[in-house]
Amino acid sequence: MRRRRGKVNRWVIASLALLALILFYSELKTARFVKARLYSEKLQAAQLSAQAFGIIKNYRVTRLELPIDSVNDPNGTGLIGLQYTPVTYGRSDLSDALTVTNPNFSAALIELLVRAGAKADDTVAINWDGTYPALNVQVLAAVRTLKLIPVIVTAQSAGMWGANWPGFTWLELERLLRDAGIWEYTTRLATVGGEADDGRGISPEGRSILRQIADSLSIPLLSPESLRQAINSRMEVFRRCRLLIAVGLPVTNSGDPLLKLPTRIFSDRHAKAGSGIVAEFIKSGRRVIHIAKPSRIALDYRLPVAPEPLPEIGRGRLFFERRYSVGLAVIFSAILIALLIFVVRYDIEFYLGVKSEEEQEAV
Repeated sequence: MRRRRGKVNRWVIASLALLALILFYSELKTARFVKARLYSEKLQAAQLSAQAFGIIKNYRVTRLELPIDSVNDPNGTGLIGLQYTPVTYGRSDLSDALTVTNPNFSAALIELLVRAGAKADDTVAINWDGTYPALNVQVLAAVRTLKLIPVIVTAQSAGMWGANWPGFTWLELERLLRDAGIWEYTTRLATVGGEADDGRGISPEGRSILRQIADSLSIPLLSPESLRQAINSRMEVFRRCRLLIAVGLPVTNSGDPLLKLPTRIFSDRHAKAGSGIVAEFIKSGRRVIHIAKPSRIALDYRLPVAPEPLPEIGRGRLFFERRYSVGLAVIFSAILIALLIFVVRYDIEFYLGVKSEEEQEAV
């Protein structure tokens, strides 16, 4: 065949572009939704969280007779606490609290735990407070689904909108779910919480309430003389744990009330993580899942932030992935590459009776 000497005619380029668009559209039409990785585990964790949420709501409405604020809890979940109470310590974002009332958030936790290397029968440390009771529930749902063994230390204080009302503190909700048969997990060690984990920043009335709650539930209560003692005591409890899940606002996570650690998986031993238990785990070569800003995880995993209404359980990109035909994509790519090579090397316009741009200009 006659070899090309000049430029490729514009109409040939346009024809190839049109063909590429047609093939691209044809590939898009092959899209189908398939179950995502860990689909069964994600769905199980979400369903378990929803079951626990229902128990908490019923307890709040029928036993505590604590009204649900339809403005700050528009979905009526019963998982949103009050703004200020005697046991409230620290500010927290209402949108974060609302985000984790979506049971599908459990699917993101399954992904995080698997990414962090958690395997069945691993012992995992959990350090949290009552700031996000819905998130605490979902962490335990994910832990149970993956057959992990949790070792829990709880700072009883809570941020705004959390489990911050007598009868509705995290330790009491934890016991409620245990008595309901959802799981057998219980806090190994508790503290009052606050600025230095010793109740600082909480009123005397609030500290007394939290101590009474721990005593009534027969949960050992640590009264640390310093923040360093609070951290060291936790590390002693967590000494055999392979992974740390640090949730909420406990100062023992960072070791500094002014230091705000990012929400992420820590695995680098040289990562800057303060002087708390997060840093201690990292230094010992163990991974950490730190969740201080749940909305950050929601954005990363395409979950809605503060959804209204709540999404259907088991729906979304965490559960189903869009897949395309790989075979057709390979065939279409081969066709386009072959045509490009052909039109660049051979003067097909000559056989079609089309004048080249140079010949047209000469005329």
